[in-house]
This record gives sequence, structure tokens and C-alpha cells, in this order.
Amino acid sequence: MLALVYERTRSKEENQQILLEKTAAELAVLKLQVSPHFLFNTLNNIRWLARQKSEKTEDAVVKLSQLLRYMIYQSSNDKVALEQEIEHLRNYIDLQKMRLTEKNSVDFICEGDTSQIVIEPLLFIPFVENAFKYGLHNQEKSDISIGIRVAKNELWFYSENMIHGSNMPETSENSGIGIQNVERRLALHYPELHELLIREYEGKFRVDLKIKLA
Repeated sequence: MLALVYERTRSKEENQQILLEKTAAELAVLKLQVSPHFLFNTLNNIRWLARQKSEKTEDAVVKLSQLLRYMIYQSSNDKVALEQEIEHLRNYIDLQKMRLTEKNSVDFICEGDTSQIVIEPLLFIPFVENAFKYGLHNQEKSDISIGIRVAKNELWFYSENMIHGSNMPETSENSGIGIQNVERRLALHYPELHELLIREYEGKFRVDLKIKLA
């Protein structure tokens, strides 16, 4: 009986270890998927600046190098400081602002004490990319709002952009890597600790994400 109990215990531990290794491998693949998706979109923006012979092209390349440095050296960690993630978002938003017209506006607001908080890296960037990719129009008024708020051991992120014609932003149903990637990583890292709401209302597209912090 002791041998049987030992064997069952050993088998259970092995199965748990296999599951942990499988989950770790899946997370590693998901992180690798973020980089190409992000890079393709950003290079397209820099190409647009170059075609316009914009003086901002060199600054855009510098911003891109900062973004890539973060993705290579910081996002390889299981967790990053929330303040670093916010700075990464600021760099991306500054890069996108270089191609805005007078009809476009972008607001990025951070509220609450973000120090001493660590999170899974690169969770918000796909939603921000989505807002810029589908929420801007050269001839029509386009407003984008992005925000992060921390209070009472909870983190709220939101992004909101206008919808122009049939140019619908990505959702988990019609997207490729971006949004599905985030949903899977949230399920693995914050099971039962997050709420994600993606919706369309009054000609706008909005993402609301709430994460309960440890």
C-alpha cells in the first residue's frame, strides 16, 4: 500500500511538472508572437513618415530603438515594473503622434500610485496598437483616449477610439495574433483575477481591462 501511495504521488507530481513546463513554453511562444506583430505595425508607420519626407523620421527610428530595447531586455522577465510598462506605452504613443493630423487627438492619462507594482509585460500594447490602427482618419475627426488607473489593489486599463465607416477594430473574433494573444496570457497569468470587456457603442470602440493585484 505504501508503494502504491508513493507511486501515485510521484505520478501526480510528474503530471503537475509537465503541466507547468507546458504552460511556461506556451507563455514563451506568446511573448515571441508579440514582437513581430508590434514591429510590423511600427515599421509601416516609419515608412509612411519616410514617404512624406518628414523631419520626424530620424526621431521615429530612435523611438523604435527604445521600444525594441524594452521588448528584448525587459519583457523577457516574468514580471516588469508597471512604471516601466507605462514608459513603454508613452514611447509608443509618442511615435504614433508623429503622423497625426490636426483632426486627430490622443490623450494618455495615468492615475494612482504605480510604484511597487509589477505586472506581466506587454499586456496593453496590442490594444493601443488597435486604437491607432483603426481609430485614426486623415479627413475626419479622430479622438483616442488611453488610460491606466491604480486604486485599492486593482489596476484598470482602458482604450477608446472612434469607428470610421466599416473600419472595425480587431476583437478576439476577427483578430489574428494581437487580441487573442492577450486573452490567452491573461487567462494563464491572472486566472479568476481579471475582467476584459471589449465593446462597440455610439460609434466608438472601447476596451476595459481590470486586474486584481497581489
